[in-house]
Amino acid sequence: MNKVKNKAADRLQGFHYRRVKLGEGHWKKQRDETVETYLAIPDERLLHIFREKAGLNPEGHGLTGWYGAGASTFGQKLGAFAKLYLVTGDERLKDKALRLADGWADCADASDKLYEHDTYVYDKLMGGLLDLYEYLGYERARIHLQKLTEAAASTFKRDIKRDGLQDAGLWTNRMIEWYTLPENLYRAYQLTGEERFAEFAKEWDYDYLWDKLLAGDFRIGPRHAYSQVNSLSSAARAYEATGDERYLNAMKIAYELITTRHIFATGGYGPAECLFTDAEGYLGDSLKSTWDASRASLTYTNFTGNEVTRDDTWGSCEVSCCAWAVFKLCHYLLRFTGEAKYGEWAEKMLYNGTGAQLPVEPGGKVMYYANYFLDGAIKTTEDRRLQEGGQSFEWQCCTGTFPQDVAEYANMLYYREEENLYVSQYLPSSVQWTVGAHEVHVTNVSAFPEKESPVVFRIGIDAVDSKNADSKSVNSKNGSSEVSADVRAAFTLNLRIPDWADGASVRINGEPQPISAVPGQWATVERNWQHGDRVELRLPFTLRFRPVDRVSPDVAALSYGPLVLAADSMTRFIGDASAPADWIRPSDEESAGAPYVFRTVPGHVAGYAHLTRTFEPYYRIPAMRWTYMYNRISPHPDRRIGHTDGEENE
Repeated sequence: MNKVKNKAADRLQGFHYRRVKLGEGHWKKQRDETVETYLAIPDERLLHIFREKAGLNPEGHGLTGWYGAGASTFGQKLGAFAKLYLVTGDERLKDKALRLADGWADCADASDKLYEHDTYVYDKLMGGLLDLYEYLGYERARIHLQKLTEAAASTFKRDIKRDGLQDAGLWTNRMIEWYTLPENLYRAYQLTGEERFAEFAKEWDYDYLWDKLLAGDFRIGPRHAYSQVNSLSSAARAYEATGDERYLNAMKIAYELITTRHIFATGGYGPAECLFTDAEGYLGDSLKSTWDASRASLTYTNFTGNEVTRDDTWGSCEVSCCAWAVFKLCHYLLRFTGEAKYGEWAEKMLYNGTGAQLPVEPGGKVMYYANYFLDGAIKTTEDRRLQEGGQSFEWQCCTGTFPQDVAEYANMLYYREEENLYVSQYLPSSVQWTVGAHEVHVTNVSAFPEKESPVVFRIGIDAVDSKNADSKSVNSKNGSSEVSADVRAAFTLNLRIPDWADGASVRINGEPQPISAVPGQWATVERNWQHGDRVELRLPFTLRFRPVDRVSPDVAALSYGPLVLAADSMTRFIGDASAPADWIRPSDEESAGAPYVFRTVPGHVAGYAHLTRTFEPYYRIPAMRWTYMYNRISPHPDRRIGHTDGEENE
């Protein structure tokens, strides 16, 4: 590789899918299931459409759905196989990635038609080939990256409107999501040093959005949700490649704008795939039924610029894709700035977004949307839409991003600044890196967030060079305390304190530490660590209601620590939303071993003084069970409801 030096320096460095291992738990199970499902897809079915296009007369048939109509997610699948190989060490994944890449390249060598794509497929192919080039050393990718870009440069329409609206002009010219192109083009420049990639990337700068953000003009208008957030990764690569602070500043402003005005309690965003809708209160409106008198309007302007009515087949969050955009954005911002707050949005999506998804089915069905409607929702992989050509919603975009999401789980936990470690997320896991003459292992042995705090880390230290070390440890690969002598290494351990964790504290070997643990910041522990040290991070879980927006403060979702909870029945609650612990208590199921199950005290279900409702974590809810994440909450009963909790009728 002829890498070019980035003009913007990282404050923190990631581990690039290496030296981090997930521990047992829900999230590792998700990843392992996904690996087996995707390994089981026959190579010939994935390559069928390319061999047919190249005139190589393939036997059998290809995949159904979106993939069968254009193999739009082939590049994403290549990248997922490569990254999943790095985080698992499973050689089957590497072998499959290289076989598929060779199969595609053979088709491209046979016919130039393999280079003819719209913006969407071109971008995804570039990303997958770059993953193989960077992570697996697949040199054959380089010539195809060039040829794909030459074809794109000669066919893409430069005279389209550049405001990001996905109107008919973009669709008919095959130019959808053009603003996501710079991310992989700048990356190609960074990895190969070839200026043509940087020049082509610059052509697709998304000035409409960057200029509005930088000017503080947030009247952006309804835009396609996932790809708008994904465009911020284009700004990230532009910042790396050019050093222009304009891009970084736009990313920071976008992060604050979206997380304060445009996300649900889960971190999900984009009801009906719309973001930046002008009408304040659109999030709350999107959760209400068409018969709900509090809705501002029965229609809305969608991301194509058309006026449409609400349709429940367009859900609250396109979860796999939306999470992928968030994971990347937070990763870039953590690296660039080193600020702990940029782990918050990723945490929400990790536990309540991708963590709450159903497994991808072998036939290519995926939980496309997460739904949070007031009148209830179910998790399902059944999609009730059909494309004009008859293609079903199978093997579509979310089947390309979900395997990348689960590969990212291990990549979003830990960061470094020289020899110092930063912990951004707290899934069970271990990380290994070098500190001076020692190999240090930090292992999170807790079951967070499936079990409440404390998060427990064990420190293991091996002497890499025994001549420069006082002594050598034995069998510390998993942070065990089996040592032959006193082994120490000096480094700073930085622990992100989540925004919900008031009263967080740190103990080392059972002793409380006088360390600042402020929500939204790093708790910093500087120490000459000894092999076998134990760190406890206490993150108190509390119940909190989060209103959907300022227009509908009575519509709220309940969370416990980082986990969003859902109720078992559609309800109007009577209670103080600022003090839910006064009337929502751990249930008998909680004491019997089912964590985080809560039940209301009698007298808080409007209309029925004797009824109660049960809440449990949204991520644990299985397929086809009705749930109610958002509910209405009133502080007092009204005349229709009558007497509860000893209060007189108003």
